Amino acid sequence: MLEKKVVSIGSNIFGAILAFCIGVMITALNYAVSRRVLQRNASRYVMLQMVKQLIQVAFLVFIFILGDYTPWEKVWLLVGGALGVTLPMFYFTYRLVKLNDSLHRKEDSDNG
Repeated sequence: MLEKKVVSIGSNIFGAILAFCIGVMITALNYAVSRRVLQRNASRYVMLQMVKQLIQVAFLVFIFILGDYTPWEKVWLLVGGALGVTLPMFYFTYRLVKLNDSLHRKEDSDNG
């Protein structure tokens, strides 16, 4: 006989928080790499964006595939992971735009 796996909601929230934290770490690492690329060689930034997107999608696919092997429900993990890679991007995108603007202002003043 197969036993049904019983998971409480409190446990599912823990799994979602864990997936969220891992997503935030991935996004923070992507931000750090993006910042460095913008400062050193901005022409490679577009290529980096594609790589970052693949990493984030791979993280969500990883959760989807391996979610059944965890004690948490897959939906909770996916929600936490998706929020973890999405919400911090608002802050990090704002920071990257400010950095890009400051770099261009410096170039404009040097050219004139």
